[in-house]
Amino acid sequence: MADQSTEKKVLQQSAEIGLKTGKIKIDFKKVASFLDTLTMYFSKIYNFFRDNKNNSKMMLVIAVITSGLALYFAAQLYQEVTYLNEKSSELTKLSNYDLRSMQEDITTQSILKNSDTISDLLQENTTTQWEITKYTDYLNALQVPYTYLLQYIYLPSLNVWKEKYTNKIDVDLVGLKFLEKNPYNDITLLQKRWDFFKNLGDNNESNDVVDMQIGDFTEDSSGFFSMPITVSFVANSKRAFLLLSDKLSETSNKENVSLINEFFYYLRGEIKKGKEQEIKALESSYATIFGSGEEINQDKIIWYHLYNRIFNGGKNTLIDNNIIDKTIKSIISCNNESDEICYYKFRERYRNIPTFGYLLWTDFGSNGAENLKKFIANLPPIFSIKAFEFNKTLSPTLSDVSNSTYQWKVTIVVYGRSASSEEVEEIAEVLGTKCLWEDRPLTIQDGINVVQSAIVKLSDLNKIDKTYGDNLRELKWLIEQLNVDYPTLSNYKKTIKLFELYRMLSDAGLCK
Repeated sequence: MADQSTEKKVLQQSAEIGLKTGKIKIDFKKVASFLDTLTMYFSKIYNFFRDNKNNSKMMLVIAVITSGLALYFAAQLYQEVTYLNEKSSELTKLSNYDLRSMQEDITTQSILKNSDTISDLLQENTTTQWEITKYTDYLNALQVPYTYLLQYIYLPSLNVWKEKYTNKIDVDLVGLKFLEKNPYNDITLLQKRWDFFKNLGDNNESNDVVDMQIGDFTEDSSGFFSMPITVSFVANSKRAFLLLSDKLSETSNKENVSLINEFFYYLRGEIKKGKEQEIKALESSYATIFGSGEEINQDKIIWYHLYNRIFNGGKNTLIDNNIIDKTIKSIISCNNESDEICYYKFRERYRNIPTFGYLLWTDFGSNGAENLKKFIANLPPIFSIKAFEFNKTLSPTLSDVSNSTYQWKVTIVVYGRSASSEEVEEIAEVLGTKCLWEDRPLTIQDGINVVQSAIVKLSDLNKIDKTYGDNLRELKWLIEQLNVDYPTLSNYKKTIKLFELYRMLSDAGLCK
């Protein structure tokens, strides 16, 4: 008994020590018994599933449980949907949402004023998108006459080598051919501006040009150039004085330019409505130039045809008196009124451009199509008047005191499109292919290398042509000088120098 009580005390003390020190005394016999029981339990589960007879029972149990869960979640979903449907009218109201960002944005403030629900907001967005598309199409239509015709008249380009509608580079426009065709050489400029100030479109009136000074081109970074012209002349009558005043205002007055643009916008609309068959025929005729099918640009074909009609003597297919008549009536919205009233209103609208308003449809200008061609052919480029001086001088004889002359001095600045860096690169690439037979731009350094290579080959020959060698060395020196100046030149002068380089290499027989 003493031994048993001693053993109990020892076990009790051991337990207390284990609790105090955090150590647990494990009864391994009990642990083994627990593990045996757990093993037997899982073994019975395993044997149950291994037995094929129990598969159907188990699947049935699983199916019942799954179906129950599905019904439960379906019921929950139905309750949620029903609840949301009951609250949908409240959820669509914008007042339930944070709209501070839209209220602070000036572009959406007006939309919010007219919207109470999300549907209103979506409808406003649809309407806005429709209006944007509508006005974008309208603006594009307004720009079509300028894009395909008027820009070539208002703002002629310095890049005379590039064809206006196909963008092809004419590499044969060099030497004498360039001087004849280039509208910006000194002789052509003087003659053209001289005629502008002298001839007034009236065989009975003209001005006497006394002096003319044309300044240099100034190209700016926005892709345009300006050129000052100062002219002194004498108008021999008051009528000549007034006719030239009207002529000077045609493209120097932005309101007059706007009126001309307006006419061509409505003219385009009447051509597309009244000349559908003719346009189709032109599409076939110009298929080799502009392509066919979906890629065809109908507007480009129309204005290409009109340009050739005006400036190259092409056949008139698209404009007749009926088209002119409908264009006039569309401009002034003349529907049920007589022709006399319609044409009067048109002339009143275009009274600041009398040579335009009266020539299109009057008793002495009944051939509107031909007169329109003449007007556009003689239309000057965009310019601004910088100085305008005139003195009225009475006739020295008493018998002719009613006649007066007007001494003018006018300074204008003419504008146009300068050659862009991209166009300089295009020309260099075409010339590189033409001269070097390589798909890369022609550079000044290429010219130096080609000439140097010819000089080296010449030195290897037994019989040296001294004259030819001297010419090559002089040519190399010229190109080296060009290489020094080239980076500082304007784009227009760069194009000229590239063609000069090509011509020099070609004349020397150095192009491949």
